[in-house]
Amino acid sequence: MYLILSNPSVEYGQAISHELWMLARPRGISDGETSQFYCGVMSHPDGTQVAIGPIDSDQLVPVHAQADVPAFVALISEGVTAEEATAIESAITAAKGGRVNILQLVEASPSLSPNLINREQMEAAGWFPTEEV
Repeated sequence: MYLILSNPSVEYGQAISHELWMLARPRGISDGETSQFYCGVMSHPDGTQVAIGPIDSDQLVPVHAQADVPAFVALISEGVTAEEATAIESAITAAKGGRVNILQLVEASPSLSPNLINREQMEAAGWFPTEEV
């Protein structure tokens, strides 16, 4: 699954992907690592939408005991209600030292779940234009 973001900015998508990575590998631990993104970021060719993904249904993301959950929640807060932000923060905080399913968090959020799209839907919507040969 892919998540179409409320903010159609590639930089915002990269920031979300980076903060998802930071949940597992927080600052100070991952500083020397070259890749610090959880998933890809794609822009629709017409420039009106940005999505992150793929986000797998069976993928459990480790949440480090030192993860900066409020930083992640602050970043996503423009796309969810205050109640949803609190629920997401609580779920991720409770998972510290364990794992969390990001897709389940998205699906449980009424503000985010309508923005989930699968690869076939993206292809039909023109996210991956084909070149004429």
